[in-house]
Amino acid sequence: TYQLNGSVELKSDAFVLLADDVKVNSEDDTTIAKGNVFFQDNAFLISGDKLSAKKDSDGNLIATVSNALYQDYASGQGGANGSAEIIEKQPSSVFLTNATYSLCPVQENDWLIDASNIELNLEKNRGYAGSAKIKFQGLPILFVPKYSWVLKGRGSGFLTPDYDNYREPNQEERSFRIRVPYYFNLAPDRDLVAALTYMSSRGLIYEGKYRQLIAPR
Repeated sequence: TYQLNGSVELKSDAFVLLADDVKVNSEDDTTIAKGNVFFQDNAFLISGDKLSAKKDSDGNLIATVSNALYQDYASGQGGANGSAEIIEKQPSSVFLTNATYSLCPVQENDWLIDASNIELNLEKNRGYAGSAKIKFQGLPILFVPKYSWVLKGRGSGFLTPDYDNYREPNQEERSFRIRVPYYFNLAPDRDLVAALTYMSSRGLIYEGKYRQLIAPR
């Protein structure tokens, strides 16, 4: 057993671990880190209060971090980010408890998912959220018991809603409009965007736009 104190930095070919205090047990392949914990592998950056890590029977590292902030820089430009009470990082999946998930820039999360549990399945390229609230500027606008989305690339799902206000002719009071679009990834060469718009002065409006790539003759 190794006890390391004071600006500890551990490096391997798979991850980097920084912390104030680290205890390594070589007999059962466990590691416990406390204080200013920073963990990075080939896809995730995670910081938190405490980390416990253990290798499974196949030699893969399973890391659990409490009171954590994370950034998934492998999910695309900017990467997804959020916070969680507990994060369990496995080789093919990431499990988050009482967590948020957003594709907005770090610390500018106007839109986010706030859920009791989130799974980021790296093999299936899907995210799954349970008891999820979709929030804008901290205010919940939609509750869904189950919600799923694509982590990288195209996939069916809600697009960013749009909100504005306007004034009808000959009216002094301003009205508001909110538009919620949904994207259907029908095939590699076909898609459909359907949107439901509510205008406070006119009611509901439905619109749809179908697109298809046609190879040149």
